[in-house]
Amino acid sequence: MISFFLLVAIYFGFSWGLPWHKLPTAISFSYIFDLFFALGVSFIFRLPWKFRWSINTQTLKATTEIVLLALVSLAAIWHMDIETPFRLVSGLEWHLLFFAPILEELVFRQTFQRFLVGHVGGKNVTSMLVAAVFAFSHLVGLQVLPAEYVPFIGFQVFYTFVLGLICGQAMLRFHSVFAPIFLHFLFNLTFYAALQLDII
Repeated sequence: MISFFLLVAIYFGFSWGLPWHKLPTAISFSYIFDLFFALGVSFIFRLPWKFRWSINTQTLKATTEIVLLALVSLAAIWHMDIETPFRLVSGLEWHLLFFAPILEELVFRQTFQRFLVGHVGGKNVTSMLVAAVFAFSHLVGLQVLPAEYVPFIGFQVFYTFVLGLICGQAMLRFHSVFAPIFLHFLFNLTFYAALQLDII
């Protein structure tokens, strides 16, 4: 367990400690770090890589859970009139639909969750712990976003925890990193559609 928290501290030390937001292509550089972190830790600790994923009733259940979570989150944001920072991001479709689903799942499910399950066990507990770390990672917005987005960041921590739980359970159920990547993509796609329709 100590080695897990050391890995988390190293990740956040670099992810939050370096001034990515001051670099001309800040998000790209931070995502490159995520990729090398996931690849490096997976190589050092020989974490298994599995991409094959068969579609069955469990897949439909997980897909339904993700879509419901996205719709409930969007409804809450709309109802509470929470200001969202998505429109501040240039190339939003790349970040929401490609970089975030792939690289965040490689870090949190492929790296942290596989490491924790392999070294500690307790699959459901580890899934919850990694979901909490995943939700906590979104607090980085407090460093880089204007004060009017603080309510959104608070709400984002809540829904990303639930998102992390669903993705973590999918990782355990399907044994494939592609499952949480797809579910994360579907969640973000729903948000992207809402943005295009000016719902939020």
